[in-house]
Amino acid sequence: MVVTMGCSKNDDVAAPAATGRYSNGFFIVNEGWFGHETGNLFFYDRSADSLVPNVYTKENPDKSLGKVSATLQYTAIYENKLYMVVKAGGPLVVCDANTLKETGRMEAMPGNDGHSFLGINSNTGLLGTGSGVYLLGLAPLAVNAKLQNVTGYVGNMVKAGNNVYIASRDSGLVVINAGDYGFVKRVKGVNMGPVTGIDGNVWVTADSNLIRINSATLNTDTVKLPIKTYSGWGAWRSTSMAVSTSENAVFIVRNGSFSGGREIYKYVNSNKTSVDKPFITLPEGEYSYGAAVGYDGRHNELIVTTVNGQFTGDINRVHFYNAATGELKKTLTYTGWYFPAMTVFH
Repeated sequence: MVVTMGCSKNDDVAAPAATGRYSNGFFIVNEGWFGHETGNLFFYDRSADSLVPNVYTKENPDKSLGKVSATLQYTAIYENKLYMVVKAGGPLVVCDANTLKETGRMEAMPGNDGHSFLGINSNTGLLGTGSGVYLLGLAPLAVNAKLQNVTGYVGNMVKAGNNVYIASRDSGLVVINAGDYGFVKRVKGVNMGPVTGIDGNVWVTADSNLIRINSATLNTDTVKLPIKTYSGWGAWRSTSMAVSTSENAVFIVRNGSFSGGREIYKYVNSNKTSVDKPFITLPEGEYSYGAAVGYDGRHNELIVTTVNGQFTGDINRVHFYNAATGELKKTLTYTGWYFPAMTVFH
């Protein structure tokens, strides 16, 4: 593996004091090379300004993230625990988010197909799968009852206000009560999302529409986009959207139905002209991969992962953009068949 850097500038915001080896930076979740090796985590260490490869196996040399036929597709941090969901075979692995030492695992997934995780409280989470959503006990780690109000192939999930918003291939966006998991509302035709904005409201897309759902009233507002958006259901991946915590804005990657894209749009709430043109256009020969876009609130940066092909590639780049201006601040490059799925921030 080769790591190179360019366009380097000093960070504008000092990072908070680290409380563990993996506190001051962010994780890159790599799917792994299907059929050859499992997925793993890279860590960008801001203290050293360097990218550290395969940190999960470094900290847990006697553990594995499933078989080479599985894919590490989704990871989330909840209450200082890092939950790694390995698609197509499992396992679900839990680590300390600051030391990366494994603290728990569940070898098998319902239907052999885990997708996403959402923490509800200290004892309970939700596990999104290819066959619906399951209650997940966190202490100890165990699959419990299946939710009856969400069926079929499930993707991203967020909690906002009193409700949980769940992306479903069969039903669009399903809204359920976060207390008793009862059905609340359905929004049909959703392609991307959900993500939660700085104002607590929820964003999704439906074809060429960007929809904001008021988390208190569930009323919706729609903005017309100059692009068509596509879902990731064909080979599920986390949604290609991110939100800012410095301004009321949402970022949308222009992907194809299966291929990556080169443009990222930024919608600033109540400013319809903000999406008249791309906020960021990737360099020639680079294409978004996986979720592709993540937001680092500690530094107001947009982190974008790319590969050197529309469908595949062995040159992986991590771009650091100023999330307010779109200015490219820095680029990291690592070579190999890693397939970056998403970025995860403390």
